[in-house]
Amino acid sequence: MAGAPGHAEGLRAPGRVALVTQGCKVNQYETQVILESLLARGWELVPFGDAADLTVINSCTVTDGADRDLRKLVARARRASADGRVLVTGCRVQVDPAGSAALEGVDLVVDNVAKARIPALLDSPAPGSLAGSVLQAFGDRVEDAPITRLDGRGRAILKVQDGCNLRCSFCIVPAARGNSRSRAAGETLARARLLEEHGYRELVLSGIQLGFYRDPDGHARSLADLLELLLAGTRRLRFRLGSMLPRHFTPRLRALFAAEPARLCPHFHISLQSGDDAVLRAMKRPYRFAHYRELLESLVDDLADPCLGTDLIVGHPGEDADAFARGLEAVAALPLAYGHVFPFSARTGTRAAAMPTAASPREMAARSLALRELLAAKGAEYRGRQRGRELRVVAEQRRSGGVWTGTSENYQTVRFAAPSLEGGALARVRVVDVEPGGKRLRGDVVADARPAAGVPDAERMRA
Repeated sequence: MAGAPGHAEGLRAPGRVALVTQGCKVNQYETQVILESLLARGWELVPFGDAADLTVINSCTVTDGADRDLRKLVARARRASADGRVLVTGCRVQVDPAGSAALEGVDLVVDNVAKARIPALLDSPAPGSLAGSVLQAFGDRVEDAPITRLDGRGRAILKVQDGCNLRCSFCIVPAARGNSRSRAAGETLARARLLEEHGYRELVLSGIQLGFYRDPDGHARSLADLLELLLAGTRRLRFRLGSMLPRHFTPRLRALFAAEPARLCPHFHISLQSGDDAVLRAMKRPYRFAHYRELLESLVDDLADPCLGTDLIVGHPGEDADAFARGLEAVAALPLAYGHVFPFSARTGTRAAAMPTAASPREMAARSLALRELLAAKGAEYRGRQRGRELRVVAEQRRSGGVWTGTSENYQTVRFAAPSLEGGALARVRVVDVEPGGKRLRGDVVADARPAAGVPDAERMRA
């Protein structure tokens, strides 16, 4: 039973802890906040799946697939540690605390509001009260403990925004995350400088709807203001944006990316969800396809071959065969480099859950395959255009013989040889070819630069 005092009491002394994250970059960042606070209290990190006194699962609930995966993770944690405690936090707990607590093998649940305070809650005199932290009110700003690294990653993530003010028909995220709120601009700059001091060369600004960013202290009225502050206040960092809505690409933001190509990554993930306007209306999305296409084409005109990605849902209520065909044709006309495709998943509490669907599971599978094949072809075409280009690549994973794989400013995975390079360094690499399989580029180092401080490569950082 979740929150049983006898189970929780055994957690008060630090022991071995394992953590695993489902879902988005915001969740990844929040897991690191929990981890660093636990390490500071004397806990020992072990890999997920090893025996642990405490296993923390940071959950997602965007799709029913995420819910199924959570049950598998809980079962795996319980098999690995029959006497250990399993704590589930995150979005699944926020939207369904009772159901999360009732999952077989779960001892404790903590909602998104109290997530960052898990280490302190475990230290409390009555840690069995953890289950009672569910469904507190969200605050009016983003606040949590600072992090100095992101385990297993050579590029850092910084959460600057949380929540969403939209109410799209299919989406459970507003119930899981609340309305939009932001981290103070001054605090954001301090966090960025801390990560820079620890040797990172790239910082991914993340949020649930990043474009809603507004400094609660009033010093940065927009995301463009925040970026200008970060550019002026750091020296070696380049910045990448998380997922954005079309409406948030203001002329000023676009001009800033055009003016700062060395420090602002030309990579944008802009969720479309459907290429058919009737389906977009049913989804309650705040744009139409013509607006979306115009934005992508303008980004291609303004920047040097930017990497543009998207999300697409198939089988949403209102999408019949004709609507899907129109949407597929529309997506084919877009300058995309990649995309993620999801079959519609009804989430309790959303408008779409009460709407009749027009597609069977078999039809959704066929539509998903058609979209994925189209996007794969677009990705292959984009990677083929990179031959001969010079890219700046963060060295992330070291292979044998001093061979590295890393991520370029335009979000391409690149393999290159650089035996003397340190993890986290930013290398200039000229692309020679696309590797067999078509997913990765191969290049030769033109020049490299060592990080300001030792950022461990992903192999050494892995617990």
